[in-house]
Amino acid sequence: GINAEYMGQLSQPSASGDPYLPPPPELSQDVPPEVALEPVGSSQAALDELARQHDRLIGTILAEEEDLITAHRQHIDMMVELIKEEMVHLNNVDRPGSDVDAYVAGLDRILRQKAQYINDVWQRVDVFKGHLQQEDALSRKFQLLATSSG
Repeated sequence: GINAEYMGQLSQPSASGDPYLPPPPELSQDVPPEVALEPVGSSQAALDELARQHDRLIGTILAEEEDLITAHRQHIDMMVELIKEEMVHLNNVDRPGSDVDAYVAGLDRILRQKAQYINDVWQRVDVFKGHLQQEDALSRKFQLLATSSG
């Protein structure tokens, strides 16, 4: 059914190999967010290192943006399919002598799938937002160092 199709579409692995999460940020291995905000000497070497970290982070953000948009499109497609299934269940339960147990079981399954799909996309959004915030912090730090060294 829907779940297998959804999982098949999402299971095209990202660079990390995990079908549910975007590739791990290269930056976080080199510079945790709290370190990225620590003062650094305003030497050219420090500016160069910040520029390298920023470039790596931008590459990660661009890849994640594409992955997020693709995942969002797949999410919408799956939600439309689930809504169609819901409509079938509603039409069936409206008939005299319908099987209410089948209706409840079908509705429960559909709602659980929807919740899982939403959580999958939400996780991607949260990771992406975190990287955008890291990029903003790095840019501000770079600007501060560049203006203080010039």
